[in-house]
Amino acid sequence: MNWRLALAAAGAIPLLAALFWLLEHSGLRPLTGYLTGLAVYWALLAVALACCGGWSLRLRLPGPATALALAGLVLAAALWQGAALWHLSPGVLATAVLAAAVNGALEEAFWRGALIPRAGGGGQMPAVVLAGFLFVLWHLAPALGAQLAGQDAARLLAGAALIAPFMLAARLSSGTAGAGAVVHGLVNLAAFAGLAAGNGGALA
Repeated sequence: MNWRLALAAAGAIPLLAALFWLLEHSGLRPLTGYLTGLAVYWALLAVALACCGGWSLRLRLPGPATALALAGLVLAAALWQGAALWHLSPGVLATAVLAAAVNGALEEAFWRGALIPRAGGGGQMPAVVLAGFLFVLWHLAPALGAQLAGQDAARLLAGAALIAPFMLAARLSSGTAGAGAVVHGLVNLAAFAGLAAGNGGALA
């Protein structure tokens, strides 16, 4: 566990929560404010990743059982909100694809990469579990703006808690955050598409 990053992440969560709350009450269009908060979060992740090593998005296939579980997760996401993709304009669809790819890559590189650079082995499991907990805890921040953007805050937290074990399994099985980033991005795409469709087909 990179404890310096873990402490920084824990400290940033209440600050990001305050930012999302302010954006929610700023008068911006709901999803404009929501994407603004995510953009700040992504920028912080990018800075953290640029300042440290120990992470890789090299695409390596996980073990068969993990790969099957990941495929099931993507299928479940597609059945849940995948149909919303057909109701988006080309511009909004492109925004959703870009946001999903950026979020999936940065989150996996940070939460399952830089934060636990030497994941694996029994002695590392407490750190792996803590990293998963911090990942779920971070979602309290956007949950503060979720209701305004048409999301259910409890569902947002539950979704993070659901995917965290899958992403951790991909990291431990493959040795990199690459496979998890792909799957995370696909799950995010379904979620962002549903969010956009539920707000009149506009992400901004």
